[in-house]
Amino acid sequence: MNSKKKITLFISSLSGGGSESVCVSIANSFANNNWQVDLVVLNLHEEVYLGRLSDKVNLIVLNVNHARYCALALLKYIYKKKTKIILVFNYELAVLLVILRFIFRLNIKIISRNINTLSIKIKKFRQQNFWTRYVVRNLIKYFYHKTDHIVNQCDAMRNDLISYFPKLHRTSSTIYNPLSLHILNYIKKNNLNFIKKKDYLLCVGRLEKQKAFHIAIEVFAGIANKFPHLRLKIVGKGSLEKELRQKAHDFNVASRVDFEGFRKDIIPYYLYANATLLTSIYEGYPNVLIESIALNTPVVSFDCPGGPREIIKNGVNGYLVENLDVNDFKKKISNLLQTKFNFEDLKISIKKNDIKKVFKQYEDIVNLFI
Repeated sequence: MNSKKKITLFISSLSGGGSESVCVSIANSFANNNWQVDLVVLNLHEEVYLGRLSDKVNLIVLNVNHARYCALALLKYIYKKKTKIILVFNYELAVLLVILRFIFRLNIKIISRNINTLSIKIKKFRQQNFWTRYVVRNLIKYFYHKTDHIVNQCDAMRNDLISYFPKLHRTSSTIYNPLSLHILNYIKKNNLNFIKKKDYLLCVGRLEKQKAFHIAIEVFAGIANKFPHLRLKIVGKGSLEKELRQKAHDFNVASRVDFEGFRKDIIPYYLYANATLLTSIYEGYPNVLIESIALNTPVVSFDCPGGPREIIKNGVNGYLVENLDVNDFKKKISNLLQTKFNFEDLKISIKKNDIKKVFKQYEDIVNLFI
């Protein structure tokens, strides 16, 4: 008889986003700590992180393209596996589980990981397609708070959540994102102290409005003359690439801005950068910052709504910039490029992102519902 504790993790896909990376790390950690783990995904389109998933994790693919089409397949899985606890990494999937639990009287506990600054995300839904604007947005407003517990990636996200749903004060918590295992393994196997930096600044993320890479290009153009050998590398793909290329042309820095596209292995880009920049309008808890810091590359970020101020220690692992202040951003980059950072201080500054510590916090919450 199998005496292992059981848990199911549920996410849309294993594509190359921050939620997917955290999901894989947490699933692997549960499996490596003698839990029986199912990871349920809607599909394997663009399965960037499949290769990082432990063989100990049982992968269940529902083979549907969208959350709204998965109800029947999900119900079959729950009944077949007699699922009791589900840790879910998506707003729509969390809401779907709440609705199915109510309609079919399912005996399941739902723990949801809050994936962004909720109040801002809900406002942004108004600008999207009909389904998101009128269906998803309202379902989240009326059902998301009915999950059993919500894990937030930082205190700022939890405070925002509670301001939106005050009753969640008792059933929500903060657990910082873990540094992904593939980066930890790389650090263990390699001495990073002798990496020779190259003359470039780095941006990583989707080429979409939230990331505001047009500001990164403007900032870079503002310091380009002062640092004539410096380049800007933008790693990611998205709908705004053409617009961003035009922006680089407009600021007369097109020959010094490199659009690298999406890359499965981002480690070399972090390693050799002088700094990683984050110009987002809002964030959850940006993994790009902790990954960069872990690989001995300091960061410069707007103090936008979300987690940057809970990661960055000025002068220790980078600089926090007055939100949306382009001139302050230029100044902070110039300061960084002329500052020598202590590698040990960089590592110490993200100890709270240690995977063992983060897993134990998740395990403690899950154990409450067993």
